[in-house]
Amino acid sequence: SKKPPSPAPDDPDEWPRDWNEALLGVLSRPNVCSFSFISNQYDFEVQGGSVLKPLVGPGGVNARATVVRPVLDRPRAVALSQALFPSYGDLDPYAMAACAVDAAVRQALTAGASLDHLALLDNTCGCSSYEPERLWQLKEAIRACHDYAVAFGTPFISGKDSMFNDFSGFDAEGKPIKISVPPTILISSLGVVEDVRFCVSLDFKAEGDLIYVLGPTRAELGGSELLAWWGEKVRGKPFRGSRAPLPEKDVLGRYAAYEKARRAGLVTAAEAPALGGLAVTLARQAIAGGLGAEVDLDVLPEASQLSVPELLFSETAGRIVCTVAESDRTKFESFFEGERIACVGRVGGDAFTIKAGGAAVVKIDLSSLSQAYHETFREFRSEG
Repeated sequence: SKKPPSPAPDDPDEWPRDWNEALLGVLSRPNVCSFSFISNQYDFEVQGGSVLKPLVGPGGVNARATVVRPVLDRPRAVALSQALFPSYGDLDPYAMAACAVDAAVRQALTAGASLDHLALLDNTCGCSSYEPERLWQLKEAIRACHDYAVAFGTPFISGKDSMFNDFSGFDAEGKPIKISVPPTILISSLGVVEDVRFCVSLDFKAEGDLIYVLGPTRAELGGSELLAWWGEKVRGKPFRGSRAPLPEKDVLGRYAAYEKARRAGLVTAAEAPALGGLAVTLARQAIAGGLGAEVDLDVLPEASQLSVPELLFSETAGRIVCTVAESDRTKFESFFEGERIACVGRVGGDAFTIKAGGAAVVKIDLSSLSQAYHETFREFRSEG
């Protein structure tokens, strides 16, 4: 194998002036928007065992994890989740696979799975391994799967691979062309939920609940949905960026603290940020619950080192966004001594507002958020 040359940085020279437009644009992207037309083709209520469903809340937002109780008179259940980040692959195949492992673990944990009983599966999609550079990408991705599975204590129990995803042919002008998929690994997680009474869905539940961000945000916009949207808008193709997110390995303390707080009944809603970063995560929670929010990302400990686009849309791994009743604030925070967490706002009203960089940069009504999220695939919805 042979490491290919590092791709040249491909960052925009200027950023959008309207962050409302940016959030609505990212929410409507195919990787981010609602795909309820797929979820609704399946009977996910079969035998009444569905605990956390594929569509969440009155706003019908696609969940990042589901929970099913196979034996209805027992409290235990099974959590399922999955994650992939193909846009990170050409930037850093190690980070691509590491993010998929982290997100699959974190999403299942956020919903209700136990870290003590969580396993993984991989689905590898690669190119011709006869090419030294492509073989290097594959090896880096598999190395990340090993490293993070060991760090998280989450074994791989199965998987499959699909190699040689390359096309050689001719373009519309008859010129030879070769197209290869970016190195990609889909990670699925399968976990045990000890007690379904303490599962948590993503939707905002109550006016006045406090909103917490657990874990640091870093300047990691490479391969992000923001860069894809902005590049397509201003030049007809996505910006690639320069630095893909790379998860921390020493996150088990934070994850375990969250699990304890959840099992103590202190978490009212929770979501594991992924594509689109904090702005999209908070918007999804607001759309799902039909409740607005006022958020100030400037209270994050690292906020002074980050730009507005990084605060809003960086896809840093390892974070959980959750809500807690104000009366439970002290008890909730006691679980996270020594961890980096921040109370960034509260749920309420019919507007969605985010402050970043010293100003209110996002202020959108819930109906506009919901329309952007649901509109992209509206024509695919079945009638009746």
